[in-house]
Order: sequence, then structure tokens, then C-alpha cells
Amino acid sequence: MIILIIKRQFVNGGLKIMPDQVITILTAGDFLSTVSANLDMMAGIFSRYFSGADNLRIVSIILMLLAFILFLFLIIILYVKSIISFLKSDQAAQNGNSILFDDSSRPENQNTLENELELERELEKELARELEQARAEKQQTEEQQATKQQKEAQEKKSAEKKKREQAQRLVAERTAERSKSISVDLDWKKGKINELDANRVMLDIESLQYQQSHKGLPELLGLIIDMAGRGVDDLKIAQTIMFRNQGQSSEDEILQVIEAIKDFIAMCLNDKFEQVKANAETPLPQEDEALYHLAKGDPSLALVLIEALMDEEINRGASMTLGAKRDMLFQGVSNYACTFGSLAGLSDVHLATGSFELAIELAPQNVNAWSRVADMYARAESNNKAVRAYENVLELADAEIYPQQVANAEKMLSQFYYAQGNSLQAAKLYNNSKAYYDSIGINRRLDKKEVEIIEIIESRQNEDLEATIAKILQNSDLRQFSYA
Repeated sequence: MIILIIKRQFVNGGLKIMPDQVITILTAGDFLSTVSANLDMMAGIFSRYFSGADNLRIVSIILMLLAFILFLFLIIILYVKSIISFLKSDQAAQNGNSILFDDSSRPENQNTLENELELERELEKELARELEQARAEKQQTEEQQATKQQKEAQEKKSAEKKKREQAQRLVAERTAERSKSISVDLDWKKGKINELDANRVMLDIESLQYQQSHKGLPELLGLIIDMAGRGVDDLKIAQTIMFRNQGQSSEDEILQVIEAIKDFIAMCLNDKFEQVKANAETPLPQEDEALYHLAKGDPSLALVLIEALMDEEINRGASMTLGAKRDMLFQGVSNYACTFGSLAGLSDVHLATGSFELAIELAPQNVNAWSRVADMYARAESNNKAVRAYENVLELADAEIYPQQVANAEKMLSQFYYAQGNSLQAAKLYNNSKAYYDSIGINRRLDKKEVEIIEIIESRQNEDLEATIAKILQNSDLRQFSYA
């Protein structure tokens, strides 16, 4: 056995450590005896050493230092232990990564990862196939819908074409039947109906569906056109017509007819009928021809031109999408329908009523259309419908913008209220309308000089009619519409 023995000596009451390392080989008995002797010696030394007070203080300090050293040693051990644990965990993580990326160390994990990746790729392909199939089905559905819509449009167009062909056949049949009796020579400047000439194109009045009716106001259409060609203002023309009409027509009706004639002239000057005539399957009358017949009290040719223009504009608007542009186009057609209705009302109340109803359908806020359709209802003695239409005029119209329509509605409603016994309301409305008509002077009686001038104009009216119409169709001042 190898043992290290440290000999110590006390010098002058102090401890002197003599490190004398002796390495020897001892038996077990010698070792025990030696240890026992040394323990007794050390016990004696410590007993003597600790017997004094100073020595106790030193011992206390030493013990405190030893305790502090042990505490520091414990902290160091714990710190080292935590570092070792951290290093072990880091090594384990590195080993785990090596398992994931080391192809040679873990072939089974590699196979599992490849299988998962392959499964993900298969799922992605399946999803792509489903999306492609969905897109194909959607495209097929859209194509089917487009084909269906196109087919419906073609069927509708075919039906409309068939309907037009049937109407044309009916017109042709009626024309053939009537051509044996009455025809109108397109050589209108002769001012009379000539015998049928094989080299001249004829138009049948009845085939145009507008019957001429000789009334007070139709007989004055030539005077209106003549005065318009002379540059007379609308109010002076209205005063003249009121004087010659002798109350057979109302103030509003006379004003409306004057405006309708001037609107038709504006259509001619603004080339509204040029494209219509170019697209027409059958010949349409010329503008000067229509004006000539209108001056003679026959509005039928003018109505044919306006009707063709309305049909073309309505067809064009039907192909447009909903929006401001389409509404504006229909507003224009609504105004054309009012012009048509005012001229048609001279001879055919029912035709005029349908025209004004069409104007309202195209533009429900058209105040003038409501006023005119109310007049037609009243003329046809449909009093309830007329009252509702006049009330609608008062509801829609701004009195400053539509004073003429408001005055007409108040005058006509006063008559209905008076018939019902509501005299107070009737008197109020009548006074309002009378105040407007008095303000424009439409009912003013003409003086002797004015009457003489009118008589001179009427005496030369037929002689100067051709020159008057030619002058009108060259007058750019008449391009303005009444509803512009």
C-alpha cells in the first residue's frame, strides 16, 4: 500500500506545515498503528491549539472561509453541470439533424421523407386536375349560355323580320287594292291629284294609315307655315290662329300645333330623315313634299317620315345597354313622338293618344307628353284618366320651366272641378291659367291693320307656297327645336 504522510511542527505557538512527502510500502498492522498514533498526536495538537481565545477566533474565521469556499465550489459545480447539460442537448440536436440529412446513416428516414414528398406532389397534381376541370366546366357553361342567348336573339330577330314581312305584305295588298281608286301623285308641286301615270311613282294615302280630316285648325296649317317662313314669332302666329280659329281649339292646342310644325321643320333642316330614307325598303316622301301636303292640311306624309325616324331610333336604342346614353336617345324619341302626336291629333285622336303614351313610356318624366295625352283623354271623354294625367302634370312640372303645360292643366282641371261642384277650387285654377294666357297675349284681338295684313298673306298663300317652302328649307334659323 502506498501512503502519503505529512509531518507538521509547531514553532513558537504557530503552525508550521512541513510538507515532507514520504512514499513507503506498509503492512496492514503497521498502517493501523501508525494511523492511530498520528490521530492521537493530532488530537493533542488541536486540543492545545484551541485552548486559547485567540485561537478560537482564528478557527471561526477559518471555518467561515471554508464555508464560503465550499459555497463557491458548489456554485461552480452547478454552473459546470449546466454547461455540460447544454452541450449534451446541443450534441443531441446535431445528431438529430444528422439523422435528417445524413443519407448513409438513416436510410429508413430518407425513404419516409421521399414518400411524404411524393404524396404531396400527387395531391398537388390532383388539385390542379380538379381546378382545370372546374375551369373547363365553367367555360362550357358560359359557351352554352352565350349560344343560347345568340339563338334566342336570332329567333327574336327572325320573328321580327317575319312580322315586318307580314306587315309589308298587308300594306302591299292594301296598296294594290286601293291603287285602282285613289292615288297621290308625287309630283306634288302641281297641287292636284292627276290620273295614274305608268311612269310615275304613286303613294296611297290610306296605305300610310293617316286620314285627312278637314277642321278649323287643319285648314290653318298653311298660314302657320307661311308665317313661319316669313320669320314671324310664335306668339304672333298663335294670336293670328286664335283670331282665325274663333275658339274652336284651345290656346294650348294651337301653341302645340305651331311648335309641332316648327319641330318638323327643324328635323328637316337637321337632316334627321336622310339616313332613314337611305335605309328604307320602300320609298319615303321628300321633306319639301311633306311640307307642301302639310300646308294643304294633310299631315300624313310628315307623319310617315316621323314614324320611320322613331322606328329606327327605337331599334337602335333597343340594342344599347342600359345607361345615360340610351336614356338620352329615348328622350329624343319621346320628343319626336310628341311632335307626331300633335300633328296626328288634327285628324285622329286615337293615333295621337297612342303616340303620347309611347312618349311617356320612353321618358316617364316628359311633362309635355303627360299634358298632351291628358288633352287626348279629355277629347275622347275619358275624364278620369284625363284628370289623373293633368294632376300628374302639376306634380312633375316646374311652373317656371313649363308654364304653358301648367296653365293648360289648371284650365282643364278647373272645368272638371266645376262640373263636380267644387266651384272654389275651379275658380282658383281658372284664374291661374287665365293670368298666364293674358300675360302672353294669345287672346288679344287683332287690330284692323293686322287683319288686313293677314288677309293679304292668305290671299297669296297658295301662289307663294312653293317659294315659301324652299325658303324655309334654307333658313338655318329654324334649326332650333322647341324642346331643345
